[in-house]
Amino acid sequence: MPIQFLRRAADAALEATTVASFTRIGPAVRRSLWGWTDPGPAALAGQVVVVTGATSGLGVVIAQGVARAGATVAVVGRNVERGHAVVADIRAQGLDAAFHQADLSELSDVRTLAENLANEHERIATIVHNAGALLPERRETSDGLETTWATMVVAPHLLTRLLADRLDRAIWMSSGGMYFQDVQLSDLGWEDRPWNGSRVYAQAKRAQIDLVHEATERAELPLQVAMHPGWADTPGVEAALPGFRKVMGPLLRDPEAGADTAVWLTAAPASQLEPGAFYLDRRPRGTVRWPGTATSPADRHRLRAKVDGQAAL
Repeated sequence: MPIQFLRRAADAALEATTVASFTRIGPAVRRSLWGWTDPGPAALAGQVVVVTGATSGLGVVIAQGVARAGATVAVVGRNVERGHAVVADIRAQGLDAAFHQADLSELSDVRTLAENLANEHERIATIVHNAGALLPERRETSDGLETTWATMVVAPHLLTRLLADRLDRAIWMSSGGMYFQDVQLSDLGWEDRPWNGSRVYAQAKRAQIDLVHEATERAELPLQVAMHPGWADTPGVEAALPGFRKVMGPLLRDPEAGADTAVWLTAAPASQLEPGAFYLDRRPRGTVRWPGTATSPADRHRLRAKVDGQAAL
C-alpha cells in the first residue's frame, strides 16, 4: 500500500477526532507523519509580509517567524508601546521590521494603513489577517459597525481590496469555533439578538471563510486562503475563555505550534497552495462539521455585497 495513502489515512483519522487534531497532539503527530521542514532563513528574502494584530499572542509569533525566514515585516497593531517592543525584539536578532499603528476597527485607519503600505512598498508578498476582537459587550465603531465584525471581517476585506494591485496573497486567521456557527445575514451587527461574545467572534470567523471562498470563486487577486491555528494557549484565550483554558490547558498548543501554519503559508510556493482553501496544520480541511452551519452560494454572494457596502468599496 503506498506510503502517501497511509499518511493521508492517518491524517484524516486524526482530523476526525477533533480534540486530538486541534490540540498539541495534532502538530506533534503531523510533523512526524509528513516530515515537516520549517522555512529557512532565506525563504522570504526580499519579500514584505504584513501581519495585523502583531503586538500580542499568535501575531507576535507569526511576525517573528516570517522575519526569521528573511521577510521585511510590517507589524500592525493598536498599541504603540507593544508594537515598538515587537519591532525592537525582531531587530535585535538582526532582522527587518517596522511598526504601523492602526486600529482596524476604524475604516479610516484601514485606509491610512493601506496608503502608507503602498507608499513604502512596491510589492507586498503576503498579508496575514490576524487581528481579532472578542468583547464582553456590544460596541460600535465610529462607522456605526459592530466592533468585532468591523475588525475581523470588514477591515481585512477592505485592506485586501485596497492593496490588491500590489499584493500576492492574503492569509485569513480563522478559528475552529466557526464550525459551530452560521452567518445570520439579517443581523450581522447583533442589534436584535442577545449579546454573546464567543458566538459573535465565531460567526465573524465563519464569515471570513465565506469571503475567501467568494473572492476565489470570482477569480479575484490576490490569492486568498484561510486557516485556523488549532487550540492554542494565548493571552486572548486566557482572558476570554478561562473555563475552556482550565479544562484543556494541558493539551493546548503552544503559540509556536499555533502560528506554524501561518508562517508556512507565507513561504510555500503558490503552486503548492489551494486557492480559497481552509488550512489546519499545513493541509486543506473541510469547513462544515455541524449541520446548518454551511453558507449557501447565494448567501455568500449576499454577504459579500453587504461587506462591500459596509466598506464603501
